[in-house]
Amino acid sequence: MEHREFLGRAHLEAEALEVWVAAGWLVWGREDEGQHFSEADVARAQLIHDLRRDLGVNDEGIGVILDLIDQLHGMRRTLGHLLSAIHAQPDDVRERLVVSAQQTILRHHADPNRQTTGSSEQGS
Repeated sequence: MEHREFLGRAHLEAEALEVWVAAGWLVWGREDEGQHFSEADVARAQLIHDLRRDLGVNDEGIGVILDLIDQLHGMRRTLGHLLSAIHAQPDDVRERLVVSAQQTILRHHADPNRQTTGSSEQGS
């Protein structure tokens, strides 16, 4: 969506948008005809409004929260790719992966402080 539409939908002034972009909270997408925003950008702007206005989070806190959300989305995307790769494996490989994951989960619940690296637990 174009710049003006984004400002209206995000209930944001142009000056505030510049500050948020400078802070890295929002990133302009690029198109041949200039800057654009997505529905995800509108949702992110609404989240920033909620954090500031309703929860009283300061600017530093907003940066931390947005970074954590971005990390979470990245991990979910990676997990989705991993699950697709596992799903593409033969049944016996998938079954072994499920058993191994269940064993790792059980060991972790038995000792939550135990570090799991994968290679050290292969023979367990």
